[in-house]
Amino acid sequence: MQSLKTADLPENPREHCNFVSAACFWYTMPTFIKGRKRTLDTKDLYRALKEHKSETLGNKLCASWELELEKTKGKPNLLRALLRVFGWYFALLGLVLFLLELGLRTLQPIFLLKLIAYYTHGSESIESAYYYAAGVILCSALNVIIMHPYMLGTMHVGLKMRVGMCSMIYRKALRLSKSALGDTTAGHVVNLMSNDVGRLDLATIFVHYLWVGPLETLFITYLMYREIGIAAVFGVAFMLLFIPLQAYLGKRTSVLRLRTALRTDERVRMMNEIISGIQVIKMYAWELPFEYMVAFARKKEINAIRHVSYIRGILLSFIIFLTRVSIFLSLVGYVLLGTFLTPEVAFLITAYYNILRTTMTVFFPQGISQMAETLVSIKRVQKYMQSDETNVMDMSVDLTEDFQGSNQETVHADGDEERDEAEDKLLGPPIATINENAKLSEAGISISGLMAKWDVNSPDYSLNGVNLRVQPGTMLGIVGRTGSGKSSLIQAILGELPAESGEIKVNGSMSYASQEPWLFSGTVDKIFSLASLWIVVDTLRCKGVCPGARFRAAPVQG
Repeated sequence: MQSLKTADLPENPREHCNFVSAACFWYTMPTFIKGRKRTLDTKDLYRALKEHKSETLGNKLCASWELELEKTKGKPNLLRALLRVFGWYFALLGLVLFLLELGLRTLQPIFLLKLIAYYTHGSESIESAYYYAAGVILCSALNVIIMHPYMLGTMHVGLKMRVGMCSMIYRKALRLSKSALGDTTAGHVVNLMSNDVGRLDLATIFVHYLWVGPLETLFITYLMYREIGIAAVFGVAFMLLFIPLQAYLGKRTSVLRLRTALRTDERVRMMNEIISGIQVIKMYAWELPFEYMVAFARKKEINAIRHVSYIRGILLSFIIFLTRVSIFLSLVGYVLLGTFLTPEVAFLITAYYNILRTTMTVFFPQGISQMAETLVSIKRVQKYMQSDETNVMDMSVDLTEDFQGSNQETVHADGDEERDEAEDKLLGPPIATINENAKLSEAGISISGLMAKWDVNSPDYSLNGVNLRVQPGTMLGIVGRTGSGKSSLIQAILGELPAESGEIKVNGSMSYASQEPWLFSGTVDKIFSLASLWIVVDTLRCKGVCPGARFRAAPVQG
Protein backbone atom coordinates (compact mmCIF):
# COMPACT_ATOMS: atom_id res chain seq x y z
CA MET A 1 0.00 0.00 0.00
CA GLN A 2 1.34 3.46 -0.82
CA SER A 3 1.74 5.90 2.04
CA LEU A 4 2.18 8.99 -0.16
CA LYS A 5 -1.00 10.41 -1.67
CA THR A 6 -0.97 11.84 -5.17
CA ALA A 7 -2.69 15.03 -4.04
CA ASP A 8 0.26 15.78 -1.74
CA LEU A 9 2.74 15.78 -4.62
CA PRO A 10 3.69 19.05 -6.36
CA GLU A 11 2.28 19.86 -9.77
CA ASN A 12 4.23 18.62 -12.76
CA PRO A 13 6.18 21.54 -14.31
CA ARG A 14 5.67 20.03 -17.76
CA GLU A 15 1.95 20.70 -17.44
CA HIS A 16 2.11 24.45 -18.18
CA CYS A 17 5.60 25.06 -19.61
CA ASN A 18 6.00 26.94 -22.90
CA PHE A 19 7.29 25.56 -26.19
CA VAL A 20 10.88 26.74 -25.73
CA SER A 21 11.09 25.27 -22.23
CA ALA A 22 9.67 21.96 -23.48
CA ALA A 23 12.05 21.82 -26.47
CA CYS A 24 15.12 22.63 -24.35
CA PHE A 25 13.96 20.62 -21.30
CA TRP A 26 14.40 23.75 -19.20
CA TYR A 27 11.49 22.74 -16.95
CA THR A 28 13.69 19.95 -15.51
CA MET A 29 16.26 22.38 -14.07
CA PRO A 30 14.57 22.74 -10.63
CA THR A 31 14.89 18.98 -10.17
CA PHE A 32 18.63 19.06 -10.94
CA ILE A 33 19.15 22.05 -8.65
CA LYS A 34 17.26 20.33 -5.85
CA GLY A 35 19.20 17.09 -6.40
CA ARG A 36 22.50 18.97 -6.26
CA LYS A 37 21.68 20.31 -2.80
CA ARG A 38 20.35 17.11 -1.24
CA THR A 39 19.33 13.54 -1.96
CA LEU A 40 15.99 13.24 -3.73
CA ASP A 41 13.21 11.17 -2.17
CA THR A 42 9.62 10.23 -3.00
CA LYS A 43 8.27 13.60 -1.87
CA ASP A 44 10.21 15.25 -4.70
CA LEU A 45 8.23 13.36 -7.31
CA TYR A 46 5.72 15.29 -9.39
CA ARG A 47 2.16 14.38 -10.18
CA ALA A 48 1.64 12.34 -13.29
CA LEU A 49 0.52 14.24 -16.37
CA LYS A 50 -3.14 13.90 -17.27
CA GLU A 51 -2.18 12.18 -20.51
CA HIS A 52 -0.10 9.62 -18.56
CA LYS A 53 -2.72 8.56 -16.01
CA SER A 54 -3.63 4.89 -16.13
CA GLU A 55 -7.36 5.56 -15.85
CA THR A 56 -7.41 7.76 -18.95
CA LEU A 57 -5.16 5.51 -21.02
CA GLY A 58 -6.88 2.35 -19.80
CA ASN A 59 -10.31 3.67 -20.76
CA LYS A 60 -9.15 4.60 -24.25
CA LEU A 61 -7.37 1.31 -24.89
CA CYS A 62 -10.19 -0.80 -23.44
CA ALA A 63 -12.71 1.02 -25.64
CA SER A 64 -10.50 0.40 -28.69
CA TRP A 65 -10.18 -3.28 -27.73
CA GLU A 66 -13.95 -3.65 -27.38
CA LEU A 67 -14.39 -2.03 -30.79
CA GLU A 68 -11.83 -4.45 -32.21
CA LEU A 69 -13.77 -7.38 -30.76
CA GLU A 70 -16.98 -6.14 -32.35
CA LYS A 71 -15.46 -5.52 -35.78
CA THR A 72 -13.41 -8.71 -36.12
CA LYS A 73 -16.03 -11.08 -34.63
CA GLY A 74 -13.76 -13.31 -32.59
CA LYS A 75 -10.43 -12.66 -34.35
CA PRO A 76 -9.15 -9.44 -32.79
CA ASN A 77 -5.72 -7.92 -33.22
CA LEU A 78 -4.30 -6.03 -30.26
CA LEU A 79 -1.81 -4.21 -32.48
CA ARG A 80 -4.67 -2.63 -34.44
CA ALA A 81 -6.29 -1.57 -31.18
CA LEU A 82 -3.04 0.10 -30.11
CA LEU A 83 -2.62 1.88 -33.43
CA ARG A 84 -6.22 3.09 -33.28
CA VAL A 85 -5.43 4.95 -30.06
CA PHE A 86 -1.80 5.99 -30.53
CA GLY A 87 -1.25 5.55 -34.27
CA TRP A 88 -1.82 9.12 -35.52
CA TYR A 89 0.52 10.75 -33.03
CA PHE A 90 3.12 8.05 -33.61
CA ALA A 91 2.84 8.57 -37.39
CA LEU A 92 3.40 12.31 -36.89
CA LEU A 93 6.62 11.53 -35.05
CA GLY A 94 7.65 9.34 -37.98
CA LEU A 95 7.13 12.28 -40.34
CA VAL A 96 9.39 14.42 -38.14
CA LEU A 97 12.09 11.74 -38.30
CA PHE A 98 11.71 11.50 -42.08
CA LEU A 99 12.27 15.25 -42.53
CA LEU A 100 15.16 15.19 -40.08
CA GLU A 101 17.02 12.28 -41.68
CA LEU A 102 16.43 13.09 -45.34
CA GLY A 103 16.57 16.86 -44.87
CA LEU A 104 18.91 18.27 -42.25
CA ARG A 105 21.31 15.34 -41.95
CA THR A 106 21.88 15.05 -45.71
CA LEU A 107 22.42 18.80 -46.11
CA GLN A 108 25.30 18.88 -43.64
CA PRO A 109 27.78 16.91 -45.86
CA ILE A 110 26.98 19.24 -48.76
CA PHE A 111 27.84 22.32 -46.69
CA LEU A 112 30.98 20.53 -45.53
CA LEU A 113 31.98 19.81 -49.15
CA LYS A 114 31.62 23.48 -50.11
CA LEU A 115 33.59 24.59 -47.06
CA ILE A 116 36.49 22.22 -47.84
CA ALA A 117 36.43 23.35 -51.47
CA TYR A 118 36.96 26.94 -50.32
CA TYR A 119 40.20 25.99 -48.55
CA THR A 120 41.34 23.70 -51.38
CA HIS A 121 40.65 25.76 -54.49
CA GLY A 122 39.94 29.23 -53.13
CA SER A 123 37.30 29.80 -55.79
CA GLU A 124 34.62 30.84 -53.33
CA SER A 125 34.41 34.17 -51.53
CA ILE A 126 34.94 34.55 -47.81
CA GLU A 127 31.24 35.37 -47.35
CA SER A 128 30.29 32.06 -48.96
CA ALA A 129 32.66 30.24 -46.62
CA TYR A 130 30.94 31.88 -43.66
CA TYR A 131 27.58 30.77 -45.01
CA TYR A 132 28.78 27.19 -45.47
CA ALA A 133 30.27 27.10 -41.97
CA ALA A 134 27.04 28.52 -40.54
CA GLY A 135 25.12 25.85 -42.47
CA VAL A 136 27.22 23.07 -40.92
CA ILE A 137 26.70 24.50 -37.42
CA LEU A 138 22.99 25.15 -37.96
CA CYS A 139 22.35 21.62 -39.24
CA SER A 140 24.09 20.15 -36.19
CA ALA A 141 22.18 22.44 -33.81
CA LEU A 142 18.80 21.73 -35.39
CA ASN A 143 19.58 18.03 -35.40
CA VAL A 144 20.13 18.13 -31.62
CA ILE A 145 17.13 20.39 -30.96
CA ILE A 146 14.74 18.20 -32.97
CA MET A 147 16.21 14.75 -32.31
CA HIS A 148 15.93 14.77 -28.52
CA PRO A 149 12.27 15.89 -28.38
CA TYR A 150 11.56 13.25 -31.03
CA MET A 151 13.18 10.55 -28.89
CA LEU A 152 11.27 11.78 -25.85
CA GLY A 153 8.03 11.75 -27.86
CA THR A 154 8.55 8.17 -28.99
CA MET A 155 9.37 7.12 -25.43
CA HIS A 156 6.19 8.86 -24.25
CA VAL A 157 4.19 6.86 -26.79
CA GLY A 158 5.81 3.67 -25.50
CA LEU A 159 5.06 4.76 -21.94
CA LYS A 160 1.41 5.40 -22.78
CA MET A 161 1.10 2.04 -24.50
CA ARG A 162 2.69 0.30 -21.54
CA VAL A 163 0.51 2.04 -18.97
CA GLY A 164 -2.64 1.48 -21.02
CA MET A 165 -1.87 -2.21 -21.53
CA CYS A 166 -1.05 -2.68 -17.84
CA SER A 167 -4.40 -1.12 -16.95
CA MET A 168 -6.14 -3.34 -19.47
CA ILE A 169 -4.41 -6.46 -18.12
CA TYR A 170 -5.40 -5.54 -14.57
CA ARG A 171 -9.03 -4.99 -15.53
CA LYS A 172 -9.03 -8.28 -17.39
CA ALA A 173 -7.67 -10.05 -14.31
CA LEU A 174 -10.70 -8.88 -12.33
CA ARG A 175 -13.06 -10.42 -14.90
CA LEU A 176 -11.35 -13.77 -15.49
CA SER A 177 -13.48 -16.84 -15.02
CA LYS A 178 -12.48 -19.64 -12.69
CA SER A 179 -11.51 -21.88 -15.60
CA ALA A 180 -9.28 -19.13 -17.03
CA LEU A 181 -7.74 -18.55 -13.60
CA GLY A 182 -6.79 -22.22 -13.52
CA ASP A 183 -4.69 -21.71 -16.65
CA THR A 184 -3.26 -18.35 -15.56
CA THR A 185 -0.91 -17.86 -12.64
CA ALA A 186 -0.01 -14.67 -10.83
CA GLY A 187 3.54 -15.04 -12.09
CA HIS A 188 2.30 -15.15 -15.68
CA VAL A 189 0.41 -11.88 -15.21
CA VAL A 190 3.43 -10.27 -13.54
CA ASN A 191 5.61 -11.46 -16.42
CA LEU A 192 3.20 -9.88 -18.91
CA MET A 193 3.17 -6.55 -17.08
CA SER A 194 6.93 -6.39 -16.54
CA ASN A 195 8.77 -8.15 -19.36
CA ASP A 196 6.31 -8.26 -22.26
CA VAL A 197 4.70 -4.85 -21.92
CA GLY A 198 8.07 -3.32 -21.05
CA ARG A 199 9.28 -4.06 -24.59
CA LEU A 200 7.17 -1.16 -25.85
CA ASP A 201 9.45 1.41 -24.20
CA LEU A 202 12.34 0.55 -26.51
CA ALA A 203 10.47 -0.66 -29.57
CA THR A 204 8.82 2.70 -30.27
CA ILE A 205 12.24 4.36 -30.54
CA PHE A 206 13.44 2.16 -33.41
CA VAL A 207 10.25 1.30 -35.31
CA HIS A 208 10.32 4.29 -37.69
CA TYR A 209 13.88 3.47 -38.74
CA LEU A 210 12.57 0.31 -40.38
CA TRP A 211 11.09 2.42 -43.20
CA VAL A 212 13.13 5.63 -42.93
CA GLY A 213 16.42 3.68 -43.13
CA PRO A 214 15.91 2.12 -46.60
CA LEU A 215 14.61 5.42 -48.03
CA GLU A 216 17.58 7.30 -46.63
CA THR A 217 19.94 4.68 -48.06
CA LEU A 218 18.50 5.15 -51.55
CA PHE A 219 18.68 8.93 -51.31
CA ILE A 220 22.28 9.00 -50.05
CA THR A 221 23.32 6.43 -52.66
CA TYR A 222 21.98 8.79 -55.33
CA LEU A 223 23.91 11.73 -53.85
CA MET A 224 27.13 9.71 -53.70
CA TYR A 225 26.55 8.47 -57.26
CA ARG A 226 26.57 12.08 -58.43
CA GLU A 227 30.02 12.56 -56.88
CA ILE A 228 31.91 9.28 -57.45
CA GLY A 229 29.76 7.42 -59.96
CA ILE A 230 29.29 3.66 -59.85
CA ALA A 231 31.84 3.32 -57.04
CA ALA A 232 29.13 4.47 -54.62
CA VAL A 233 27.22 1.26 -55.28
CA PHE A 234 30.13 -0.93 -54.12
CA GLY A 235 30.03 0.12 -50.48
CA VAL A 236 26.24 0.42 -50.30
CA ALA A 237 25.81 -3.03 -51.85
CA PHE A 238 28.14 -4.52 -49.25
CA MET A 239 26.06 -2.88 -46.52
CA LEU A 240 22.77 -4.08 -48.02
CA LEU A 241 24.04 -7.65 -48.24
CA PHE A 242 23.75 -7.90 -44.46
CA ILE A 243 20.09 -6.84 -44.33
CA PRO A 244 18.77 -10.39 -45.06
CA LEU A 245 21.06 -11.70 -42.33
CA GLN A 246 19.73 -9.05 -39.98
CA ALA A 247 16.14 -9.98 -40.88
CA TYR A 248 16.85 -13.67 -40.25
CA LEU A 249 18.48 -12.92 -36.91
CA GLY A 250 15.50 -10.76 -36.01
CA LYS A 251 13.15 -13.63 -36.78
CA ARG A 252 15.27 -15.95 -34.66
CA THR A 253 15.12 -13.37 -31.89
CA SER A 254 11.31 -13.46 -31.93
CA VAL A 255 11.31 -17.26 -31.72
CA LEU A 256 13.79 -17.25 -28.85
CA ARG A 257 11.87 -14.45 -27.14
CA LEU A 258 8.70 -16.56 -27.16
CA ARG A 259 10.64 -19.58 -25.90
CA THR A 260 12.18 -17.49 -23.12
CA ALA A 261 8.79 -16.15 -22.06
CA LEU A 262 7.25 -19.61 -21.94
CA ARG A 263 10.14 -21.00 -19.90
CA THR A 264 9.98 -18.03 -17.54
CA ASP A 265 6.26 -18.62 -17.02
CA GLU A 266 6.94 -22.29 -16.33
CA ARG A 267 9.65 -21.47 -13.78
CA VAL A 268 7.48 -18.88 -12.01
CA ARG A 269 4.53 -21.30 -11.91
CA MET A 270 6.74 -24.01 -10.44
CA MET A 271 8.10 -21.64 -7.79
CA ASN A 272 4.60 -20.53 -6.80
CA GLU A 273 3.50 -24.15 -6.39
CA ILE A 274 6.61 -24.95 -4.34
CA ILE A 275 6.06 -21.97 -2.04
CA SER A 276 2.39 -22.82 -1.53
CA GLY A 277 3.25 -26.45 -0.70
CA ILE A 278 6.49 -25.88 1.17
CA GLN A 279 5.15 -27.56 4.33
CA VAL A 280 4.48 -30.80 2.48
CA ILE A 281 7.91 -30.64 0.82
CA LYS A 282 9.64 -30.15 4.17
CA MET A 283 7.59 -32.90 5.80
CA TYR A 284 8.53 -35.50 3.18
CA ALA A 285 12.12 -34.19 2.78
CA TRP A 286 11.66 -33.45 -0.92
CA GLU A 287 14.02 -30.46 -0.94
CA LEU A 288 16.68 -31.95 -3.22
CA PRO A 289 14.31 -33.26 -5.96
CA PHE A 290 12.50 -29.94 -6.15
CA GLU A 291 15.81 -28.10 -6.10
CA TYR A 292 16.90 -30.08 -9.15
CA MET A 293 13.59 -29.33 -10.88
CA VAL A 294 13.92 -25.58 -10.30
CA ALA A 295 17.58 -25.62 -11.36
CA PHE A 296 16.70 -27.49 -14.56
CA ALA A 297 13.87 -25.06 -15.38
CA ARG A 298 16.18 -22.10 -14.74
CA LYS A 299 18.91 -23.66 -16.88
CA LYS A 300 16.54 -23.97 -19.84
CA GLU A 301 15.49 -20.36 -19.38
CA ILE A 302 19.10 -19.16 -19.22
CA ASN A 303 19.96 -21.09 -22.40
CA ALA A 304 17.25 -19.26 -24.33
CA ILE A 305 18.38 -15.91 -22.89
CA ARG A 306 22.00 -16.72 -23.80
CA HIS A 307 21.07 -17.39 -27.43
CA VAL A 308 19.22 -14.07 -27.62
CA SER A 309 22.31 -12.33 -26.22
CA TYR A 310 24.49 -13.96 -28.87
CA ILE A 311 22.22 -12.66 -31.62
CA ARG A 312 22.19 -9.17 -30.14
CA GLY A 313 25.98 -9.24 -29.99
CA ILE A 314 26.18 -10.18 -33.67
CA LEU A 315 23.79 -7.38 -34.62
CA LEU A 316 25.75 -4.85 -32.60
CA SER A 317 29.04 -6.02 -34.13
CA PHE A 318 27.83 -4.76 -37.50
CA ILE A 319 28.30 -1.22 -36.14
CA ILE A 320 32.06 -1.74 -35.91
CA PHE A 321 33.00 -2.99 -39.36
CA LEU A 322 30.14 -2.39 -41.82
CA THR A 323 30.65 1.36 -42.24
CA ARG A 324 34.44 1.19 -42.39
CA VAL A 325 34.47 -1.60 -44.95
CA SER A 326 31.85 0.20 -47.04
CA ILE A 327 33.91 3.42 -47.09
CA PHE A 328 37.00 1.44 -48.05
CA LEU A 329 35.22 -0.33 -50.94
CA SER A 330 33.74 2.88 -52.34
CA LEU A 331 36.99 4.86 -52.22
CA VAL A 332 39.10 1.99 -53.59
CA GLY A 333 36.60 1.47 -56.38
CA TYR A 334 36.68 5.21 -57.12
CA VAL A 335 40.49 5.10 -57.48
CA LEU A 336 40.50 1.87 -59.51
CA LEU A 337 38.15 3.46 -62.01
CA GLY A 338 40.97 5.86 -62.88
CA THR A 339 39.91 8.92 -60.90
CA PHE A 340 42.13 10.98 -58.61
CA LEU A 341 40.98 10.99 -54.98
CA THR A 342 40.67 14.47 -53.46
CA PRO A 343 40.09 15.51 -49.83
CA GLU A 344 36.64 16.86 -50.70
CA VAL A 345 35.50 13.50 -52.05
CA ALA A 346 37.01 11.56 -49.15
CA PHE A 347 35.38 13.77 -46.50
CA LEU A 348 32.06 13.83 -48.36
CA ILE A 349 31.84 10.04 -48.76
CA THR A 350 32.89 9.52 -45.14
CA ALA A 351 30.22 11.97 -43.96
CA TYR A 352 27.52 10.21 -46.00
CA TYR A 353 28.50 6.79 -44.69
CA ASN A 354 28.52 8.11 -41.13
CA ILE A 355 24.88 9.04 -41.62
CA LEU A 356 24.14 5.54 -42.90
CA ARG A 357 26.13 4.06 -40.02
CA THR A 358 23.74 5.51 -37.44
CA THR A 359 20.65 4.59 -39.39
CA MET A 360 21.45 1.23 -40.99
CA THR A 361 23.95 -0.34 -38.58
CA VAL A 362 22.65 0.95 -35.23
CA PHE A 363 18.95 1.75 -35.33
CA PHE A 364 17.86 -0.52 -38.18
CA PRO A 365 19.14 -3.80 -36.63
CA GLN A 366 17.81 -2.70 -33.25
CA GLY A 367 14.46 -1.99 -34.87
CA ILE A 368 14.35 -5.48 -36.38
CA SER A 369 15.13 -7.26 -33.12
CA GLN A 370 13.00 -5.01 -30.91
CA MET A 371 10.04 -5.14 -33.30
CA ALA A 372 10.24 -8.92 -33.51
CA GLU A 373 10.28 -9.26 -29.72
CA THR A 374 7.49 -6.69 -29.33
CA LEU A 375 5.19 -8.49 -31.76
CA VAL A 376 5.66 -11.70 -29.78
CA SER A 377 4.88 -9.83 -26.55
CA ILE A 378 1.77 -8.24 -28.05
CA LYS A 379 0.54 -11.65 -29.17
CA ARG A 380 1.05 -13.01 -25.65
CA VAL A 381 -0.95 -10.14 -24.16
CA GLN A 382 -3.60 -10.61 -26.86
CA LYS A 383 -3.92 -14.29 -25.97
CA TYR A 384 -4.38 -13.32 -22.33
CA MET A 385 -7.01 -10.73 -23.25
CA GLN A 386 -8.98 -13.40 -25.13
CA SER A 387 -9.31 -15.57 -22.02
CA ASP A 388 -12.78 -16.44 -20.78
CA GLU A 389 -14.52 -13.94 -18.57
CA THR A 390 -17.09 -14.30 -15.83
CA ASN A 391 -20.59 -14.11 -17.24
CA VAL A 392 -22.71 -11.30 -15.83
CA MET A 393 -26.07 -12.76 -14.90
CA ASP A 394 -29.46 -11.08 -15.22
CA MET A 395 -30.28 -10.03 -11.68
CA SER A 396 -33.99 -9.33 -12.21
CA VAL A 397 -35.72 -12.36 -13.73
CA ASP A 398 -39.40 -13.06 -13.21
CA LEU A 399 -39.98 -16.82 -13.19
CA THR A 400 -43.08 -18.46 -14.60
CA GLU A 401 -44.96 -21.47 -13.29
CA ASP A 402 -43.71 -23.85 -15.99
CA PHE A 403 -40.14 -23.65 -14.67
CA GLN A 404 -38.85 -27.16 -13.99
CA GLY A 405 -37.40 -26.49 -10.53
CA SER A 406 -39.29 -28.30 -7.77
CA ASN A 407 -40.96 -26.34 -4.99
CA GLN A 408 -40.88 -29.33 -2.63
CA GLU A 409 -37.32 -30.48 -3.24
CA THR A 410 -34.65 -27.93 -2.49
CA VAL A 411 -31.64 -29.61 -4.15
CA HIS A 412 -31.55 -32.63 -6.40
CA ALA A 413 -28.87 -34.19 -8.56
CA ASP A 414 -28.95 -37.29 -10.73
CA GLY A 415 -27.76 -40.33 -8.76
CA ASP A 416 -28.45 -38.84 -5.31
CA GLU A 417 -30.06 -41.10 -2.74
CA GLU A 418 -32.99 -40.08 -0.56
CA ARG A 419 -32.19 -39.26 3.05
CA ASP A 420 -33.16 -42.02 5.44
CA GLU A 421 -34.17 -41.83 9.10
CA ALA A 422 -30.61 -42.46 10.32
CA GLU A 423 -29.35 -39.45 8.39
CA ASP A 424 -32.20 -37.35 9.74
CA LYS A 425 -31.30 -38.30 13.32
CA LEU A 426 -27.62 -37.65 12.66
CA LEU A 427 -27.89 -34.44 10.68
CA GLY A 428 -31.09 -33.11 12.15
CA PRO A 429 -33.84 -31.44 10.18
CA PRO A 430 -33.00 -29.72 6.90
CA ILE A 431 -31.65 -26.21 7.26
CA ALA A 432 -33.77 -24.76 4.49
CA THR A 433 -37.47 -24.24 5.10
CA ILE A 434 -39.68 -23.78 2.09
CA ASN A 435 -42.72 -21.58 2.18
CA GLU A 436 -45.36 -23.76 0.54
CA ASN A 437 -47.63 -20.78 -0.04
CA ALA A 438 -44.98 -18.76 -1.86
CA LYS A 439 -45.61 -18.07 -5.50
CA LEU A 440 -43.23 -19.36 -8.13
CA SER A 441 -42.63 -15.84 -9.40
CA GLU A 442 -41.22 -14.90 -5.99
CA ALA A 443 -38.35 -17.42 -6.10
CA GLY A 444 -34.98 -15.86 -5.33
CA ILE A 445 -32.74 -18.43 -7.03
CA SER A 446 -33.96 -21.09 -9.46
CA ILE A 447 -31.80 -23.69 -11.16
CA SER A 448 -33.10 -26.28 -13.60
CA GLY A 449 -31.14 -29.19 -15.11
CA LEU A 450 -27.78 -27.53 -14.52
CA MET A 451 -24.79 -29.28 -16.09
CA ALA A 452 -21.37 -27.63 -15.83
CA LYS A 453 -17.69 -28.51 -15.61
CA TRP A 454 -14.48 -26.60 -15.12
CA ASP A 455 -12.44 -28.35 -17.79
CA VAL A 456 -14.10 -28.24 -21.19
CA ASN A 457 -12.14 -31.27 -22.38
CA SER A 458 -13.02 -33.38 -19.32
CA PRO A 459 -15.78 -36.02 -19.78
CA ASP A 460 -16.91 -35.68 -16.15
CA TYR A 461 -19.22 -32.91 -15.00
CA SER A 462 -18.74 -31.05 -11.73
CA LEU A 463 -22.49 -30.40 -11.65
CA ASN A 464 -24.75 -32.95 -13.31
CA GLY A 465 -28.50 -32.37 -13.51
CA VAL A 466 -28.83 -30.07 -10.48
CA ASN A 467 -32.24 -28.54 -9.67
CA LEU A 468 -32.56 -25.88 -7.00
CA ARG A 469 -35.16 -23.37 -5.84
CA VAL A 470 -34.54 -20.92 -3.01
CA GLN A 471 -37.50 -18.87 -1.82
CA PRO A 472 -37.06 -15.40 -0.29
CA GLY A 473 -36.83 -15.39 3.48
CA THR A 474 -35.23 -18.82 3.70
CA MET A 475 -31.72 -19.86 4.68
CA LEU A 476 -30.18 -22.73 2.76
CA GLY A 477 -27.08 -24.69 3.74
CA ILE A 478 -25.27 -26.94 1.27
CA VAL A 479 -23.48 -29.97 2.71
CA GLY A 480 -21.67 -32.86 1.07
CA ARG A 481 -18.48 -34.80 0.72
CA THR A 482 -15.21 -33.25 -0.39
CA GLY A 483 -15.29 -32.78 -4.14
CA SER A 484 -19.05 -33.31 -4.39
CA GLY A 485 -19.58 -29.90 -6.03
CA LYS A 486 -20.54 -27.54 -3.19
CA SER A 487 -18.17 -24.78 -4.23
CA SER A 488 -18.94 -25.43 -7.89
CA LEU A 489 -22.63 -24.81 -7.23
CA ILE A 490 -21.85 -21.51 -5.51
CA GLN A 491 -19.54 -20.51 -8.35
CA ALA A 492 -22.24 -21.40 -10.88
CA ILE A 493 -24.74 -19.15 -9.09
CA LEU A 494 -22.17 -16.35 -9.03
CA GLY A 495 -21.55 -16.82 -12.74
CA GLU A 496 -17.96 -17.97 -12.29
CA LEU A 497 -18.71 -21.46 -13.63
CA PRO A 498 -20.45 -21.32 -17.03
CA ALA A 499 -23.35 -23.71 -17.56
CA GLU A 500 -23.22 -26.02 -20.57
CA SER A 501 -26.91 -26.84 -20.27
CA GLY A 502 -29.79 -25.96 -18.00
CA GLU A 503 -30.85 -22.63 -16.56
CA ILE A 504 -29.73 -20.43 -13.69
CA LYS A 505 -31.97 -17.51 -12.77
CA VAL A 506 -31.47 -15.05 -9.93
CA ASN A 507 -34.18 -12.59 -8.97
CA GLY A 508 -32.97 -9.48 -7.17
CA SER A 509 -29.56 -8.41 -5.98
CA MET A 510 -26.92 -10.83 -4.73
CA SER A 511 -23.98 -10.45 -2.36
CA TYR A 512 -21.17 -12.89 -1.69
CA ALA A 513 -18.90 -13.11 1.36
CA SER A 514 -15.87 -15.32 0.77
CA GLN A 515 -14.13 -17.15 3.58
CA GLU A 516 -10.78 -16.16 2.12
CA PRO A 517 -9.49 -12.93 3.72
CA TRP A 518 -8.26 -10.04 1.63
CA LEU A 519 -4.86 -9.12 3.00
CA PHE A 520 -2.64 -6.29 1.80
CA SER A 521 1.03 -5.96 2.56
CA GLY A 522 1.84 -2.96 4.70
CA THR A 523 1.37 -1.55 8.17
CA VAL A 524 -1.94 -0.56 9.72
CA ASP A 525 -1.38 3.16 9.28
CA LYS A 526 -0.67 2.65 5.57
CA ILE A 527 -3.66 0.41 4.89
CA PHE A 528 -6.31 2.51 6.61
CA SER A 529 -6.58 5.12 9.27
CA LEU A 530 -7.87 4.25 12.73
CA ALA A 531 -10.78 6.67 12.45
CA SER A 532 -12.04 5.16 9.19
CA LEU A 533 -11.93 1.67 10.73
CA TRP A 534 -14.01 2.81 13.72
CA ILE A 535 -16.57 4.28 11.31
CA VAL A 536 -16.90 0.92 9.54
CA VAL A 537 -17.25 -1.00 12.83
CA ASP A 538 -19.84 1.43 14.22
CA THR A 539 -21.82 1.32 10.98
CA LEU A 540 -21.95 -2.48 10.98
CA ARG A 541 -22.88 -2.51 14.66
CA CYS A 542 -25.72 0.01 14.15
CA LYS A 543 -27.12 -1.94 11.22
CA GLY A 544 -27.10 -5.13 13.25
CA VAL A 545 -24.77 -6.90 10.87
CA CYS A 546 -22.24 -7.61 13.61
CA PRO A 547 -23.69 -6.31 16.90
CA GLY A 548 -20.93 -7.97 18.89
CA ALA A 549 -18.12 -6.44 16.86
CA ARG A 550 -15.06 -5.45 18.81
CA PHE A 551 -11.93 -3.76 17.57
CA ARG A 552 -8.56 -4.48 19.11
CA ALA A 553 -5.82 -2.04 18.25
CA ALA A 554 -2.71 -3.67 16.81
CA PRO A 555 0.82 -2.23 16.91
CA VAL A 556 1.13 0.35 14.16
CA GLN A 557 4.33 -1.13 12.80
CA GLY A 558 3.36 -4.72 13.67
